[in-house]
Amino acid sequence: LSLAPAAVAIALALATRRVIPSLLAGVFVATLVLAGGHPWAALVRVVDPLVVDAIADRDHVRITIFSLLIAAAVELLGVAGATDAFVAVLTRRARTRRGGMRAAWGAGLAVFFDDYANCLVVGNAMRPVADRLGISREKLAYLVDTTAAPMATIALLSTWVGYEVGLMGDALRAAGQDTGRYASAYAFFLDGWAWRTYPILALVFAGAIAWTGRDFGPMLAAERRARRAVGKRPRAEAGHPWLAATAAVVVAALVGVTALSLWFGGRAAAPPGARLFEIVGAADAYDAMLRGSIAALALALLLLVGGRALAPDRAIAAVLDGMRALLEPLVVLFLAWALSSAMGQLDAATWLAGLAGEAVPPAALPTVVFVLAAAISFATGTSFGTMGVLMPLAIPLAFQLAPDHAAIPVATGAAVLSGATWGDHCSPISDTTVLSSTGSGCDHAAHVATQLPYALAVGGLSIVFGTIPAGLGWSPWPFLGLGALAAVALVRFLGRRD
Repeated sequence: LSLAPAAVAIALALATRRVIPSLLAGVFVATLVLAGGHPWAALVRVVDPLVVDAIADRDHVRITIFSLLIAAAVELLGVAGATDAFVAVLTRRARTRRGGMRAAWGAGLAVFFDDYANCLVVGNAMRPVADRLGISREKLAYLVDTTAAPMATIALLSTWVGYEVGLMGDALRAAGQDTGRYASAYAFFLDGWAWRTYPILALVFAGAIAWTGRDFGPMLAAERRARRAVGKRPRAEAGHPWLAATAAVVVAALVGVTALSLWFGGRAAAPPGARLFEIVGAADAYDAMLRGSIAALALALLLLVGGRALAPDRAIAAVLDGMRALLEPLVVLFLAWALSSAMGQLDAATWLAGLAGEAVPPAALPTVVFVLAAAISFATGTSFGTMGVLMPLAIPLAFQLAPDHAAIPVATGAAVLSGATWGDHCSPISDTTVLSSTGSGCDHAAHVATQLPYALAVGGLSIVFGTIPAGLGWSPWPFLGLGALAAVALVRFLGRRD
């Protein structure tokens, strides 16, 4: 029963392609279980406390305002013609579809420090470029989503690293292994970096898609539709250079202020002598993102109204129009948060984790943990929650089952992070999946349906070239290279150009 809400929501979303009713059905099933089968009590509970708490949570409020401010800034730039001018400059270099896809993939790698910032910054910045070049919104959402959580989790400096290392440190202490080499949990984190096969191969796979222009499955159909439609769109005219520069300054302010806020906020919160990853990990990422969005909107208003590109009344109307257009994506996000909260109250993650037990052979542990982490993350829509549930269980269990094989505990810890990223990447109720759709202007159900075959393919490669060799105690590097070659070969031989 604890898995029923997620199963209902995901199945309905994939079958009907109507996300809001599907999420509502999932939340209602969850509250029906929590309310002991009483329909009226369950219906009331959908609204209060689940949806009310999802909206009222301070971090969620900041994400909401961040999204609204970015949408307002993007609409301002679009109405003033700054977006078209900026696109005209960008498409001088990215003149082809593959050039545009490579630009989106590269931009996703560049905004490595936070997954939410990646989803909204890269999606909004590259959307007009993708439209002009005939790249489908589904493809853009996939490239954005694939460079968001996977990049944040393997980057040695991101808003994820402090949380991941902190969980590992607690688990090592619980296992009595916080001495010697692993007195620093960061050493344990680094030792397992090469076994983070899913995020690494996902980035390679997306890069191969972008560089070759090949696709398969539902994504190929989406690309063919976009290709047919591109001739109907007007070409971007070379606008005034000042307008292009305005758009560039607004995007730079968004990224730059967010990054600087992470640095200064982390320095204030971290203990003296903290290392760089600890400083960024101690920062309040939501606060940094909010500051970046405030700076972007303020600069857009100042430059466009002050430069007489927009009248004040027209600028205010554009701000409101931009925020209004975000209503439906925000409803999806609120319901996804509510469903994730309900899944937590049903304790689905702990039940799934208990299935592994202690009967798992040591050699199979990394694979079992990887698949289990993916299942929990997919069902609950949260990679951080999955890490928090599994890490304290998996690492002590690995040391207990394989006390003389240090590689297995290291690979098991990496499997938690890698599997959590895989499930989060696939899940329709994941906040990064929703934000990738939002930032790219893509229908959410279409994004999930087109991305899923790619994510599942990379997940399979991650088991073959990652967790199975890890359980056998083999070196990760040859298999990581073989896995990357297999990812490229899969795109080359299964993919077709539209």
